[in-house]
Amino acid sequence: MAWVRLKEVLNYGGFFGGDTISVVAEPYEGGDEFDMTIDEHVFVNLKDRYKIFNGFILDVERDGERVTAARLLAAPERKQLKDAVDATTESERAWAYRVFAYRCSEEGLWVRGEPEIVGEGCYRCLLCGHEFKNG
Repeated sequence: MAWVRLKEVLNYGGFFGGDTISVVAEPYEGGDEFDMTIDEHVFVNLKDRYKIFNGFILDVERDGERVTAARLLAAPERKQLKDAVDATTESERAWAYRVFAYRCSEEGLWVRGEPEIVGEGCYRCLLCGHEFKNG
């Protein structure tokens, strides 16, 4: 799977309707933008495709041009993440997070789940690797 940053949400529903979302994305680590269409049913932790917005970070699995799985990892605002993530799905319950999300000040994103513990009161962001202290 590969992490991507959504640069622009083009439309919800596709050309003939349907349960898709079309976006312009780029690799999380940077690189060339590309178009991508995602069927709503391939999201493993999403309430509704209409809750996907610019700036979201997704973990996507692709088979050629087709997206076969997608997970929402982070969003610019906590409320956006909270509104979009379906915490009742099997894939989300499996993680058994103690907290819903944490703020990565380096990336300016709310990241789903818990950061990695690296020491007493010290943590590492799962997205960017930035280390930070609690409080």
